[in-house]
Amino acid sequence: MGFSRIAPNSIYLGWITGVSPSWTPPPSDWIKINCDAALNDSGSSIACVARNDKADIIRWEARRIDLCSPLVAKALAVDMAIKMAVQANWRYIFLVSDSKIVIEALQNRNSDSPWSISSILDNCMLNVCNFSAYSFVFTPRAAKLLAHNLAKWCLHSNTRSQVLLTLPTSLCSNTEEWIL
Repeated sequence: MGFSRIAPNSIYLGWITGVSPSWTPPPSDWIKINCDAALNDSGSSIACVARNDKADIIRWEARRIDLCSPLVAKALAVDMAIKMAVQANWRYIFLVSDSKIVIEALQNRNSDSPWSISSILDNCMLNVCNFSAYSFVFTPRAAKLLAHNLAKWCLHSNTRSQVLLTLPTSLCSNTEEWIL
């Protein structure tokens, strides 16, 4: 099966030019998946939110994970997002994270990456072969607040895995960070 990777950071990076960061839709037929992690003294959680070119939320996932470093949690969030996309049989994805280390390590997989996330990133790269095209994109948290809010919400909920048909409306802001 053939696949291609589009140029890293080729679009949707208004923050580089001084424009305030905000969520922007992907091109037609593409899915944009924002992912994030949240941590506190008792644990960690990861979350991802997938949207189409009309900004419709088409799938999301959030789960608690064992306590780990922020870098490992961010890498696990990316891995969860890729697995979600493979399961949904999406062909074209933009995967967005606010972890510059994780995104740069995925963009330059032949270079050295932190040992703590190396096996997670290897797994990610094995799974992207399922896509026709993909791009790993770094963006500041402000451009993906829904995934951030979902990760924080999951961290503070009482269950290990979240499976709801709809997202709580209090989390659905793209412009306001959820405060506990």
